[in-house]
Amino acid sequence: MGPMTSAPDPHEPGTAASEPPRPVLSDVPGGLLGQDALRPVSPKLVPARYLAATVGYALGLIAIAGAIVGAVLTGWWWLGLLALLPVALIVQSLALTPRRVRAIGYHDGEDELTIASGIMFRTVSSIPYGRVQSVKIDEGPVDRRYGLAQLSVSTAAGGSTVTLPGLPKEEAERLRTLLTDRGISTMAAL
Repeated sequence: MGPMTSAPDPHEPGTAASEPPRPVLSDVPGGLLGQDALRPVSPKLVPARYLAATVGYALGLIAIAGAIVGAVLTGWWWLGLLALLPVALIVQSLALTPRRVRAIGYHDGEDELTIASGIMFRTVSSIPYGRVQSVKIDEGPVDRRYGLAQLSVSTAAGGSTVTLPGLPKEEAERLRTLLTDRGISTMAAL
């Protein structure tokens, strides 16, 4: 026998038939926190991150070559083992970057902006519009090449800043306008 459920009371807030259903951010055991309600960032962020990491990849390859050459020239076999560290770092970066980008998402609700990121260590930040002090759009040379921007939101709570990378320029501009307009209207209502 299943649990008994009752029909929602139309007099309770949030249950009126005229209100559109709002997405619910919940911690689902089989998935990421609120992943169904979040908008993903641009998939162009994956090649942008690969391009931004090319200097690190090149330095890693030089370290690998140096460890192998050092092991061959000196006869100390254990020097070759030092090459395993840069190999592991390069392989994990190449393999996990697409998954890390897919784990970044955001939701601009009626009262707050929610930003989530991370795979193993999931971080979800909810920023009430009334707490927003400044909104900044940053784009570096790699971001400009792919038409991306990074949104930085500073809040009144301890001067903390939350960043949202990988947004198309138009979406970053839309969010900046939305955050400032709703922040001003929220503060005016107080």
